[in-house]
Amino acid sequence: MSSEMEKLLQEEEQNYEEVYRGSIVKGYVERVKPDSYYITLNYKTDGVLPRSEMSGDEELQVGDEVSLEVIKIDKNTGEIILSKKRLDAFKAWDDLEVGKVIDVKVAEIGNKGLIVKYKNSIKGFIPLSHVANRFVKDEDLQEFAGQEFQAEIIDVEPRKRRLILSRKVIIAREEEAKRDEFVKTLEVGNVYTGVVRDIKNYGMFVDLGAMTGLVHISELSWNRRDKIEELYKVDDEVQVKVVDFDPEKGRLSLSIKALSEDPFETFRKNAKVDDIIECTVKNIKEYGVFVKLNETVDGFIHISNLSSSYVKNPNEVVSQGDVITARIISINEETQKVELTMNLNPDAEETVEEEAVVEEVATEEAPVGETATEDAVVEETVAEEAPTEETVTE
Repeated sequence: MSSEMEKLLQEEEQNYEEVYRGSIVKGYVERVKPDSYYITLNYKTDGVLPRSEMSGDEELQVGDEVSLEVIKIDKNTGEIILSKKRLDAFKAWDDLEVGKVIDVKVAEIGNKGLIVKYKNSIKGFIPLSHVANRFVKDEDLQEFAGQEFQAEIIDVEPRKRRLILSRKVIIAREEEAKRDEFVKTLEVGNVYTGVVRDIKNYGMFVDLGAMTGLVHISELSWNRRDKIEELYKVDDEVQVKVVDFDPEKGRLSLSIKALSEDPFETFRKNAKVDDIIECTVKNIKEYGVFVKLNETVDGFIHISNLSSSYVKNPNEVVSQGDVITARIISINEETQKVELTMNLNPDAEETVEEEAVVEEVATEEAPVGETATEDAVVEETVAEEAPTEETVTE
């Protein structure tokens, strides 16, 4: 070989860059194949970029300039194997910081959380407690497999390749925005359709989408004897009416019974003093009889009004379950109490001495319209067992 040729070869070699595993090189796409790209490099041989070393579904075209990382050099052929996703991942770490929101995809269901990928190369971890703004069990994680969503970085250490994220804070932020919009149009009297999320002994929590409110047990039904667990279950869809809202405490009070008219008002509109009606004996006490006027309204017949004659024991006149005819003698709108008599003729009322004595004693023991009501006992019991809405928060 002539000295001139050797000189030219030496000059050409000097123009080539020295590359090693881990070197960052630039090149141009020379050819596109189904499983790889051929890259022209400033080196003795071209490089090969396998499609498996690309970032996600990214595609390159002939003539594109790319920066790549050398991951392998074949000692026999000198062929250079390149990677784009490794270099992209390296660069991506520099852009990650606490508080940044990124798009991720669930790659695996890990132990106590989700393993996600960012830009198809960087792995991150979402702890179980940060998967959602609700309690999530290990066995519930499968529902997130393959999902794509946004997450916020709560811890990052590039050198240790450590990336911890939270999906919960994103959801909380979105719900807060929805809540703010919802509150702008929220007014007492508004009617919404919601979903029962939780049931307690003092009431149930209903999710309206942007906000959750409490239907206190006293606002479930006009019938105080209805049991909440028999009326509703979790995930039931219900209609509710807003009865109160405290913006400072964020407390929303709802009612179901307010959607229908008070049964007592319905009764009052259709009944008046001296009306003769049929009713059913519900309960018998020593001082009188409680009767059922309709599904939710009860009435009371004092022992002195069971007969025009002296009555020592109400059981002598009626039995539980009897359907009797009685006349209304008073309707107290304020206390919602109805008093009746079995004396159907108001003009033929006679009082014997013995009756007057008994009535006086009975009145002292159980004053009509004050303590001699079955509902009063029920109301007192409910009030003792069920906390008021002011003391309840979910």
